[in-house]
Amino acid sequence: MVSDVAYFFGGPLAISTFVLGAAGNLYVFQRMGFPLERIFGTKEGEVPSAGGVAAFAGLLFILLGVLYEAFRRHDVLLMAQHHELVLVFYCLVVLLLIFAPFDILHRRFRHFLGRKLYKCLFPFTWQGSATLRLPLTETPFVEVFLADGLTSMSKVFHDIAVGVLMLMESIDGRETIMYTSKMKRHPMPYLCAAMPYLIRATQCLISYKRAPLANDKFLHLLNTFKYGTGLCVIFVGALPAVLGASPATTSFFVLDGQTMFLLAACCNSLYSLFWDVVMDWGLGQPEAEARYLRHPLLYRRPVVYYVAIGLDCGLRILWATSNWAWVDIVGAEFKVVMEVAEVLRRCMWNCLRVEWQCVKLGLDLLKPVSPPLVRGGKTKNSNDRLDVLHEMPRSPTSVVIRNLADEDDAPLLHHQPLSPRKLKHTADELVA
Repeated sequence: MVSDVAYFFGGPLAISTFVLGAAGNLYVFQRMGFPLERIFGTKEGEVPSAGGVAAFAGLLFILLGVLYEAFRRHDVLLMAQHHELVLVFYCLVVLLLIFAPFDILHRRFRHFLGRKLYKCLFPFTWQGSATLRLPLTETPFVEVFLADGLTSMSKVFHDIAVGVLMLMESIDGRETIMYTSKMKRHPMPYLCAAMPYLIRATQCLISYKRAPLANDKFLHLLNTFKYGTGLCVIFVGALPAVLGASPATTSFFVLDGQTMFLLAACCNSLYSLFWDVVMDWGLGQPEAEARYLRHPLLYRRPVVYYVAIGLDCGLRILWATSNWAWVDIVGAEFKVVMEVAEVLRRCMWNCLRVEWQCVKLGLDLLKPVSPPLVRGGKTKNSNDRLDVLHEMPRSPTSVVIRNLADEDDAPLLHHQPLSPRKLKHTADELVA
């Protein structure tokens, strides 16, 4: 049986690590100059600073350390008797800090995050008083990004549900076999673990319905199937526990439950690994100049992408084998290691996923990582400025030429039309 430390501290440790990883992601995004407002659809002032998120993560680690010290020394009598209070109290504090109405901890970002999480949970709109309607467009990238992050917290949601159910039994004054076995036979924890996959599958089906191209519809179906394999892993693992049978004796047609679980886990891990590398990161292109990566690479160094692929592969395989019998030799706390390792993998995934989104949309970096070059041709739209030109030293002649080439930045042309003769005379004076 997994120890109380693994059950009631693994989830909080994973949550705190996730917030700290988000601070690291923001630091990388801002250092690289990714236009987060255009990628995530945020407004000015809604994107927090990396330092602010790191400070929030530090606050959560301090809270977790205080709870662990009280748990270890039995300083709080009620917590010593009911260990699930550690997890429930921690989650209540985190929810209070995130959704508090006070003007602290970057309230504008917290409101933005709350709105998008609500859209993830309930993406439909009401038509009239009793009719639900699908969104008119494909699922926005920010909602997909958040829901993908929730899938890495699947086991954390399972533990939270276990803690809440155990606390409810403690309040009722009854501690049945369900309590001592940590709700192993209760279906609610497995439903909570499956919720992130159901959210992403729903988003994929909505995008399939609203996608204009047949190729995009096909890709959304393949993505839905990927999350379906994740649901299969949870279902196959939960069924023997809910039925009260041993996985080795539970028969699914011709295979026992444990073998079915391992097959489902391996299928999901390999499918997810392929999707991460090829679809979410845009890598694996066989062109000679791409070296089985892609072009362009905003992080510049190809070794970054090879290391990321290797780590993603290793952690995916490790997760698939985390329920094999040999794990019992390592110890029950291996569950905590797996939860934190999955969160760290997701933080690494975020860096390449946002980079690939920036490349797909053709967005210019806010701070060029190399000396800017003058780019020819027209811009894609009025908002797609050649911002790199603002960083270049310009002669007066280049200023006049740029004002003539871009109507949005040519106030002189709007108010004082110049004849060709006067224009040539002005340019000759500036050159002189």
